[in-house]
Amino acid sequence: MQRKTIALLLVALVVLGVILLGRGRTSRSEKGHYLPADTATMKMVKPTVRIFMENSGSMNGFVTIDNEFKNALGHLIAKTNGFYEGTKLFFVNNKIYHAAVCDNLNDFVLHLNPQTMQVGNTSSTDINKIFGMILDRTKNDTVSILVSDCVYDVDNVGNLLSAASSSTTGTFMKAIREAREAGSEFAVIIMQCESKFYGYHYEGNTPIICNNTRPYYVIMMGRKEAVLELNEHLELENTPTGLPGLMHKFMLSSEDTWELDDQTARVFSSGFTNALRIQPEHDGLNIRNIITDHDKLDLTFSFGLGVGNLFVAPDYLLDAENYVVEPEEYVLEQVTDQAKFTECDFFDHPICLTLKNDDKSYAPEITLRLKNQIPAWVKKCSYNTRMKALPPRHKSYALYEMVEGIYGAFYNARDRKNKDIFRLKVKVGHYE
Repeated sequence: MQRKTIALLLVALVVLGVILLGRGRTSRSEKGHYLPADTATMKMVKPTVRIFMENSGSMNGFVTIDNEFKNALGHLIAKTNGFYEGTKLFFVNNKIYHAAVCDNLNDFVLHLNPQTMQVGNTSSTDINKIFGMILDRTKNDTVSILVSDCVYDVDNVGNLLSAASSSTTGTFMKAIREAREAGSEFAVIIMQCESKFYGYHYEGNTPIICNNTRPYYVIMMGRKEAVLELNEHLELENTPTGLPGLMHKFMLSSEDTWELDDQTARVFSSGFTNALRIQPEHDGLNIRNIITDHDKLDLTFSFGLGVGNLFVAPDYLLDAENYVVEPEEYVLEQVTDQAKFTECDFFDHPICLTLKNDDKSYAPEITLRLKNQIPAWVKKCSYNTRMKALPPRHKSYALYEMVEGIYGAFYNARDRKNKDIFRLKVKVGHYE
């Protein structure tokens, strides 16, 4: 009797082992990488937040007067210190220094001026060295925030800017690799802010007095779930309670392409179409039948997407230039977050995408992809030839090359088939 029991236990263990082994061999591509439903509750993460303020001489003009910079920095310090335990503040130049301006973090901004900024070597900084020092201290339970004007301290000679960009890529690829080895995906949010500035702006080594608005950058780095949670709870938008002066945002993560399914997309069967009738499949995504209005010269119909859990900036989602539709007979006519239809009620953060087909060359399957590319604002806000005068108020020297370096790390971290942010496929059973 005892032998039979042991034999049965051995058989059960073998069966269980085979099941677990089979599950372990299932690849991500076999299971699919589906975006969590917009109505799902995200897991709360409580990271340690470290704020690094670059304190070279080019930053002094932001702290000589009360302005948007001090307001935004005060919000970051107060809200991170309120939401999360262990918030720490540092100055950074060629080394990292604890910011001992005052013992109370909430009073830091009150004591901030060009004199209290004189910590360490403030004569010049190397932004790539700063990235490296900060990322070395950004562990799996840490989110780091850099506040800087992010000027590449190199002249536009030969390929120096290109070399600086490649160095940035290598630095962030190391951070992505280390995060994955620790079981996480890595993420960065690049935010361009504007503030009144009174002091010297440096064009290379030439100081130019400036009493105007200048851009600076808040760059958040860390584990993707923690960075996403901070983005939500710190309200990182241009609002009085968020980040005053925020102009643009670029969000990057190393995760694979998301597949959208019936939990994250709906076909509109409402009046937001010029088809006479659209019959969605029972899953709400694919289409059984489209009855077209033959008196119309084109066909238009729309999708509602729940995008609350996407790691993407809102203005990036609303730019039609960031999408690709296949086959090419279909074009993306409009992207909006203002649609109010029943299908949108399923989502907490819906956007609407309207497709158009001019020649009625219909397809049995339509694919819509959100490309992973540098947003248009980055190039508009960048220059890489010294002007020997004050540049336009929204432009930063070699901004594009710096962002390109960070972007390159995340783009290269994805495999060849997963370069997009998301992919939506819709099958159409029949057109009439």
